[in-house]
Amino acid sequence: MRVYLTLALIALLGSSTFSQSAGRREKSVVYSASSDWQKVTLKPTARLPTNQPVSAPTERTETGAVSTPMVPDRPSTLANSTSDYRPAFAGDFATNRNGWRAGNKGDYYYQIGLGRYSIRKRNTKTQQIAFSAVELPRDINLNNANFFTIKVDVLADSGRIPTGGLVFGVVDSLNYNAFTLNERGEVSVVRVSNGKTASDYMTADYFSPGVSVEKNRNRLSIQRKGEELHFYVNAQEIRSSPYPYRLFAGNGIGFTASGYWTSFQKLTVTLGP
Repeated sequence: MRVYLTLALIALLGSSTFSQSAGRREKSVVYSASSDWQKVTLKPTARLPTNQPVSAPTERTETGAVSTPMVPDRPSTLANSTSDYRPAFAGDFATNRNGWRAGNKGDYYYQIGLGRYSIRKRNTKTQQIAFSAVELPRDINLNNANFFTIKVDVLADSGRIPTGGLVFGVVDSLNYNAFTLNERGEVSVVRVSNGKTASDYMTADYFSPGVSVEKNRNRLSIQRKGEELHFYVNAQEIRSSPYPYRLFAGNGIGFTASGYWTSFQKLTVTLGP
């Protein structure tokens, strides 16, 4: 009898323990959410066109201001990059990269260096004039440009007016145009064709320019403005200017001189107004 009661008691205790354990497993656990939680609904966005730029991302700083990260600029188009482009030719005369006449040539000595192109007379009794010219690059065509500017500084020995100047529209030493000074401070605008000056246009006669001409150094400038050629000494237009533009025989640029020593600096040829 005792054995039977003992077995019954063990069975009753085991059944109670299993029931409590099962009850604990079935109990669910609930986690509370923050009161700031909000429901978020995600919607598909429209696809951007492939050719439309994407806006740069923004970033909120500690102060609440919105900053835009630096984004590299798009490269400009060819039209924009060339709209302000002005082809130019410069004679810095630090080296002879442009192929100017150099050394002893005839009755003159031609020297390049230290930012100058110097021409010195070797024969003081010569009747020849010094002449040196080079061809301009293909993208600087004086006949095709409605606007261009040619400038150069002309120097001489101390106390003297430089005797020489610019040649332009050059084919060779027999076909060119020139704008020059003489020792009296007079100017000449000349067109030479086959070694002869034109009688009805840009004659070789020297005349008073009606503007100030300095000793030692003067700046000569030529500008084409449409169908006119304007000539300046030290930024002042000479009294015979402007002249009508006529087609140049060539596209060379250079210098001529007849003094004992003449030097040239800061030569520039620039297209555009």
